[in-house]
Amino acid sequence: MTALALSMFPVIYFFTFLYYTDPGSIFFVLIMYLFCISDSHLTAALFGGIAIVFRQTNIIWVVFCAGLVLRKQLQLWLKEVYEKKDVKLSELNDWDMLKLAVKGLVENAMKRNKLVIKLVKNVAVNVIGYVLVGVCFAAFVVLNKGIVVGDRTQHEACLHFPQLFYFLTITNFFAFFQLTSPYKILDFVKFCWKHPILVVTFSCIALLMVRYYTYEHMYLLGDNRHYAFYVWHKLYKRHDYVKYILIPGYLYCLWAFLTELKHRDIFWKILYFICLFTATVPQKLLEYRYFVLPYLIYRMNTRYSSAVSLLHELLLYLVINAVTIYLFTQKPFKWAHDDGVQRFMW
Repeated sequence: MTALALSMFPVIYFFTFLYYTDPGSIFFVLIMYLFCISDSHLTAALFGGIAIVFRQTNIIWVVFCAGLVLRKQLQLWLKEVYEKKDVKLSELNDWDMLKLAVKGLVENAMKRNKLVIKLVKNVAVNVIGYVLVGVCFAAFVVLNKGIVVGDRTQHEACLHFPQLFYFLTITNFFAFFQLTSPYKILDFVKFCWKHPILVVTFSCIALLMVRYYTYEHMYLLGDNRHYAFYVWHKLYKRHDYVKYILIPGYLYCLWAFLTELKHRDIFWKILYFICLFTATVPQKLLEYRYFVLPYLIYRMNTRYSSAVSLLHELLLYLVINAVTIYLFTQKPFKWAHDDGVQRFMW
């Protein structure tokens, strides 16, 4: 049911009918991920290289797969090192596990322990394919004098921190029936009551990010063919204070987002959030297509969803798809400065 729902994910579904790089990019990244978690790393690296041809930023997800190799080998190494010391790794919380890993690596590396050498060898053997892809990508960047293939003036990197908040909001919208319920809202209120310092700290950091790192790309302001244009103009541009009023909502989205990842270990979380940050924050343009791969990786790694919530999610996707395709096919329009026919799309 989860696979069926995700196959109808609106941003993906719409672009499968157009001549666009997104379907190919998403397909090859996901098949790379599949072979990676199946321990077929050379095959995964091959598909990762193809994914980069479709979209250069897919190098981020090649690094993600290489990181998964390191994570798995590190977990096996920790088990081998500490199983004789009666340390129950499964009972450790995230931070204790992280401290144990750092301590164990430092101590054994200083002693030049054979187990550390074994860890390095195992990692090297399994990541060689990803490394080769990375080397080829680095050569491309040098020869191309940058990562961008198209119009570089419209794809300038910046520190657009609120992109993380937009991603969390979109994730909560599309996974609403998984991430939001009266019980979860009540749990969130209890969390805020018990952790006021965390709430205040997040609010202050978010306030600074929104105040000093919010960017408005010219495409976002001027291209009325996309959902993002209307969300920005009808919501964010309605009043200067709207972007600050939304901060409590961002906090809930972050809390709900993390709650669904409680079963994932600390190594996976760190790796995922590094890749999420790299995939979203440098982008100046608010474009929902940039959120698709981080969303899919997240959604495939959340806790088990009930059949009812998945059915509701699927129905939500079907309605959005129907509306979007209807607007695209039945409501064309023209710009005053252009004779061509324009169509609404994602």
